[in-house]
Amino acid sequence: MTAAHDYEDMHHLVDRLPRAGVRRLRVLVESDPELARFVAAPGSETVRRELSFIGLGASGRADVSERHDELLREGLDRPS
Repeated sequence: MTAAHDYEDMHHLVDRLPRAGVRRLRVLVESDPELARFVAAPGSETVRRELSFIGLGASGRADVSERHDELLREGLDRPS
């Protein structure tokens, strides 16, 4: 089974569950420490995802955010 297949199977399973079953499934997911962080807070429609790789790069340049378009163009114009 591939991850894509598992994903589709889970969607179909949740679609077939009665409302009480969906609530029980949510309680199970919320009680699992590894999965709970992916459950949206009540009243929220989005799930907060951790982007731990943001800010890991250190270019040594202070103006990267101000000149990001220019720097990207420079990087794309260079031959690989």
